[in-house]
Amino acid sequence: MADAFADVRLLGPPVTDGEYIELSEHETVHLHEYTRIYAVPGLYEHVVQERLRCRSPQVAAEGFVRAAASLGLEPGSMTVLDVGAGTGLVGELVRRAGVARVVGVDALPAAREASLRDRPGVYADYVVGDFQLGDGLRAALRPYAFGGLVSAGAFGGTHATPRALVNALAVLPPGAPVAFTIDERWMDEADQDGFGAAVERLVAGGDLVLLERTRFQHRVTTTGEPIFYQLVVGRTG
Repeated sequence: MADAFADVRLLGPPVTDGEYIELSEHETVHLHEYTRIYAVPGLYEHVVQERLRCRSPQVAAEGFVRAAASLGLEPGSMTVLDVGAGTGLVGELVRRAGVARVVGVDALPAAREASLRDRPGVYADYVVGDFQLGDGLRAALRPYAFGGLVSAGAFGGTHATPRALVNALAVLPPGAPVAFTIDERWMDEADQDGFGAAVERLVAGGDLVLLERTRFQHRVTTTGEPIFYQLVVGRTG
């Protein structure tokens, strides 16, 4: 597979708008131009997982498995919600760890198409929707009795907002294990509109009980600089 991407080059981030990938001498795309990247089988994994050494999927999946074990839950009896499922790597990892069923959610139709193409059979269902938009997605998920939630990099920045996190957690019953990763830049508790403050409010209100909160290297930039995220592991209150 690597040979198929021999011409792909990583370009240093301009100050204004981030990182780019040169797919060929005729095409350069932004690293977050997901619809274009997902259209090429294996390209996202080659760039983000291999070249940029992204660890969030593994860290989130392992955190979820630890949370379930600490709560005495059997993964083989659980249906887990994967928020921001993308091409399906997190779902694949938790399935390998013994989770019975995973339902993916992503705001992009291209993500669903890529997941069904590249990882058929991983998800019991894959719903296109946005937790920021209220009740529509929750209605689509109502048939499922979720026992937990996992998410790798879906929250923060240009992705989902703190309101989306609150709405996603609201579909779970009390005592459900959760694990998600967020860029540490969005976890400053002094920012009342950020994720750090949102997590603190969830904890203070009894909606989330923290089991772990750790810092790790999410990936490197296209110029090799480290990007750090936080892993939040807990259970619903």
